[in-house]
Amino acid sequence: MCSAPVSNQSSKWINPVTMKFLSILVALCLLLALTISPISCDDTEKVDKPFCPCPRNYEPVCGSNLVTYPNRCEFDCVRRNVERQGRSMGLLRDGTC
Repeated sequence: MCSAPVSNQSSKWINPVTMKFLSILVALCLLLALTISPISCDDTEKVDKPFCPCPRNYEPVCGSNLVTYPNRCEFDCVRRNVERQGRSMGLLRDGTC
């Protein structure tokens, strides 16, 4: 005598408890990703102005963008940032523009 195969419906669908657990897990992962985001709203200004430890002495130099920088170190800092953006900048002369 052959018996009909028993269909186990629970194996075809996700258990409601498992579904709730997975939903909570996904929500926690998204929350964690938003919390440790590498760039926050406050960091956008820091990208444009990189940290350069320069002395505060005033020995002005004139850049090719016709901006007077307080000293050569400040000029070099801005020049490096400009070059990272794919543009070039040079030193016109010592002194103000």
